[in-house]
This record gives sequence, structure tokens and C-alpha cells, in this order.
Amino acid sequence: MRIKMTSEQSGKSRDILYTLILLTIALCVGAYLISTTVIIAKDSVTFIEYAKDLRASPVNTMLNHDQHPGYPFLILTTYRIAKVAYDDLSLWGWIYSAQIAALIFRLLAVAIFYFIGKEIVGPRFSFLAILILILLPRPAEYGSDALSDWPHIFFLSIGFLLLIRGAIDRRWWLFGFAGLTAGLGYLIRPECAQLVVYGFLWLGLQLFGAQRVISRRKAVFALALLLVGFLVSAGPYMRLKGAVFPKKQMSWFALAPQPCTDYEQRTQIYPNTVYVAGFGSSDFVKGFDVLLENVGDTLMWFFVPVLLIGMYRYFRERGWSRPEKFFITAFIALNILLMIWLSCKYGYISQRHVLPLVAFTIFYVPLGLQTLGNWLSAGFSKSRWEAGQNPQLWFFILVTTGLAICAPKLLTPIRKAKQNYQDAAQWLAKNTETKDIIAVTDPRISFYSGRRGIEYDGQTVPREAGYVVKVVKSEKDMPIDEKTLQIQKFFEDNSGKSKVIIYRQTQ
Repeated sequence: MRIKMTSEQSGKSRDILYTLILLTIALCVGAYLISTTVIIAKDSVTFIEYAKDLRASPVNTMLNHDQHPGYPFLILTTYRIAKVAYDDLSLWGWIYSAQIAALIFRLLAVAIFYFIGKEIVGPRFSFLAILILILLPRPAEYGSDALSDWPHIFFLSIGFLLLIRGAIDRRWWLFGFAGLTAGLGYLIRPECAQLVVYGFLWLGLQLFGAQRVISRRKAVFALALLLVGFLVSAGPYMRLKGAVFPKKQMSWFALAPQPCTDYEQRTQIYPNTVYVAGFGSSDFVKGFDVLLENVGDTLMWFFVPVLLIGMYRYFRERGWSRPEKFFITAFIALNILLMIWLSCKYGYISQRHVLPLVAFTIFYVPLGLQTLGNWLSAGFSKSRWEAGQNPQLWFFILVTTGLAICAPKLLTPIRKAKQNYQDAAQWLAKNTETKDIIAVTDPRISFYSGRRGIEYDGQTVPREAGYVVKVVKSEKDMPIDEKTLQIQKFFEDNSGKSKVIIYRQTQ
């Protein structure tokens, strides 16, 4: 008994140490990236403006915006907390509040992911996997930008862990908390509803499968709690918007007819959105190809082969009924299908979309590195190289090489190439009046300048605009109404390929 207690205490001490190390590294990386950010993402402007509007009219704001309200609410909460210490917060107060909110939830997600990985591959490999995830450039950037990805992933990860623990420990009531977490995550990104699907699949096996670990009665209670928990947190917003998934305008999930909102009008203006009734085999192949490309870019390509090797090593073993293997298998399968569906239906997949898939499969990278290290050790052991006889040395070399590949991009300030956007915004702030209206092709320029901005198509200039800011990459990008415009200033990027030109409208 004493030996068992000592072992448990040792395990807890190790978990605390590993978690503290991971959080310290993630905090340092995040703070560095926030302090060196040149300009935030386009979507960040939308989230911050949403948060501002929430102060005045929460209900109307949620009705008129297509984005979910969870992350803007977190921005507003962070801003209000910061305002207690610093009463006079400028535009930068909103920007930093949004970035800090994203970083806080990235740190929380890092801690949760360690414990998920502990269930899947053990504590040592989980620690190494999360360390690699922390130092991957793109995931680190999203955790220091004003974006909703990491707050969404936090709720997705904690709900996932609750499902695993509920199934392993046979605590059926944990499924209720998993549903509640899924609903809270849904308020940030609708994809978090997938947790309900995984819970239904597992509990369905407990109801109708041959290998049950809990009774049918408890499975029914867990199923009810899962659904009730989700609806308690997500139901009011669904009712308000009149649809289960209002962001993608899935009419077959509509709860009630909705009036035409500003967002719906905007989607009619831009014809680039792809809506198709059916998908062919070529669409699926193209979607899978785009998915692989984005996953490869996120993993810096170096970690892609070892990820596949690690997955093969993990999934070739039996034990599919084990909760951790069941849930991670369901997650991978569903997310691959979702990404391909997104590509087929809407014509795009970005690295932000594949981030959850990368984060939940990063655990297999250390397994693949160990396997590859063993292969290299076996191959070189036939020669006179003594180093070839040490698999651990090869493992260390591979890990160090991968992290060295990540370092240059990781340490590059976020959107360093768009410094000319920031320069143009500063010029507008100094040389225009507060009442001036700025027509912009990129809303970030008017946002940073503190002026009212209106978007235009890049060709026909709105009459009410006193100034026009155009990002020019070629002659075809020049405005059609150039005769009415007088060039005031232009700013080149570091490569000289892109210019931000500020015009003043003379008529």
C-alpha cells in the first residue's frame, strides 16, 4: 500500500513538473509574439468590433453578426479587467485584450493536452509532444493573435478529456459536464458540437454493443445528461439565431425562418463562395490534397513522416474498445471528413481549420521519432559508428533537428511582411481628421488608424470616402476612378512587391 501511494505521489509530482515546464515555455513564446506583433489578422478586427458592440446591445449584436459570441465576450471580459488597472485604455487596449485572452486559453489548453496525451501515449511522450506543439510556428502564432482558435480548442480538449475519464472511470455523470463544455465551446466555434457526437457513439455502444463497461441504465442517464448539458449552454443562442449552425447558413438545420441580416446581404455581394449540391470523387481527392498540404505546412513537413509512422505504430495494436483509442479514432475520422466537406462545399481549407486535427494527433510524433530512431540505430549499427548503436541519441538528434527547423519562423514577428500596413495606418492617424471616412481594401488599416473605414471592391471608389487606401500588387489592382484620386503617400513592403498607396479623393 505504501509503495502504491509513493508511486502515485511520484506520478503527481512528475505531472506538475511537466505541466509547469510546458506552461513556462508557452508563456514565454506567447509573450514574445504578442510584444512583437506587427499587425493582427483580418478576422481579429471583426472579433474586436463584435466585442465593442456587445457592450451597448448584446442581443442585437448577436443577431446581426455571423460570428459566434464566445470569443468576443472573452475579449470584452479581459478588456474590462484590464480597465480596472488602467482606466484610460486606447485602441491598443482592445488589441492586447484580444491577444491576451487567446494566450490564456492556449496555456489552459496546453495543460489539458498533456493529460489527454498521458492517457494515449504516456506522460513522457505526452510531454515531448506538447513541447513540439508549443514550438510549432503556426499554432504559436494563433495563440498570440486576436483569434478564437485556441479558446475553441481549450473547450474541445477539456470536453474530450471528460469523455475519456467518464468512460475509463465509469463515471456516467462526467458526460453531463462534457456536454456542458461542448455547449460553451460551441458559443466560440460551432465545431465544438462534435463532442456530442463522440459521446453519443460511445454511449450507443454501451446500449447496443456486446462489450459494455457500464449498465444500460447508466448509459441512458449519461446520454440524457450529455444532451441536456449541451443544450443548457448552447440552446439559448441557437434559439436566438433560429438555427443549429447559423454561421454556415445550413438551412436544413434551421429552427425558424430568419430575416435577412447584414451578413446574408454581404454573402450575396461576394460570388466567390462555392455552394454545390453534390460532390464527385475528384472533389474528395482535391479536398484531401489541400488538407494534407495544410497539415504539412503546420507541421513544418519535417514532422509529417514521423506522425504517420507513430500513428501506424499506435493503431496497429488491438484494443479498439479502449476509451482513449475509441475517442481519438472517432476524432481523427470525423475531422478529416469535416475538412474534406469544407473544401468541397466552400472551396477552402486553411491552417487554422486543421489546427485541432494537428493538436489532437501531435501525440504520435514522439512515437514516430522513437521508431525512426530505432531504424537509424539498427541501420548504422552495422557500420563502425558507435553512435549508431544508441537509439536514444538518434531520438535526441531528430527532436533537436525538428525544433531547430521551427525556431527561425517561430521567432519571426507575426506578419512582419505587413509592416507597411502599420506605417500607412500611423500616417492616417497623424494626417487625417477623426471625422474622415477611409475607403480600404483591408479593414485593418482603418482599424489601426482609429478612423471610420468602409470596404470597397478595390476598383470603384465610394463617393463618401475622403481618403482611399489601396494595397497594390500589380497594375490590375489600380482603382478605376484614379482620375478623381490624388496620391498622398505610399509604403512598400520589405520585398518591394506590394505597396500600400494612400489617395485623397478630390471630387
